[in-house]
Amino acid sequence: MSHQLLDVILGITPVPGLSAAFSLLKIIVSSVQQAREGKRQLEALAYGVAQLLDTLNIEFRASRLFESASVKPFQDLHSLLEDIQSDLPQALFAQDSLISDIEAFYRRIGTVASGFQISALLNIQRMLSNDGRARSQDLEGVNARLRIMELNQMQLWRTVGSFVVNPGLAMYVLPYLKV
Repeated sequence: MSHQLLDVILGITPVPGLSAAFSLLKIIVSSVQQAREGKRQLEALAYGVAQLLDTLNIEFRASRLFESASVKPFQDLHSLLEDIQSDLPQALFAQDSLISDIEAFYRRIGTVASGFQISALLNIQRMLSNDGRARSQDLEGVNARLRIMELNQMQLWRTVGSFVVNPGLAMYVLPYLKV
């Protein structure tokens, strides 16, 4: 289904029995759009976690880190990864929550790196910078989506205006549009 068609469908006034279903559809569509708009930030976070794990793997293989001396950092790492895995699906549906959750995860990546004493090997500032660029790109996507929605709404009003010229058609169309 195209975005334009979806926007038109979301703009109609449903029959009373479908009002709740249309409201839920609006929430679903909004959530999907927000999830898409946070994609780059999520990719940057995954890349940051991958860097952490790669660095840990290298350090353990080179015997510069030892499992027996890393019990607490391993617990922190496991907790971080579990929280990312469990929190992100819910955060995807609330952009503000997604941003704050991702920022908190970066802080925790820094804490885990410190626990393993590998902070000097990871560039947390670069990870945060990558996240900032990803957030900017995601915001550009949001703004583009808003511009498209505005153009669609203007087109819809032009269409409604043409129906007003023909009152017979307006009588059939207007009950389905939120005017």
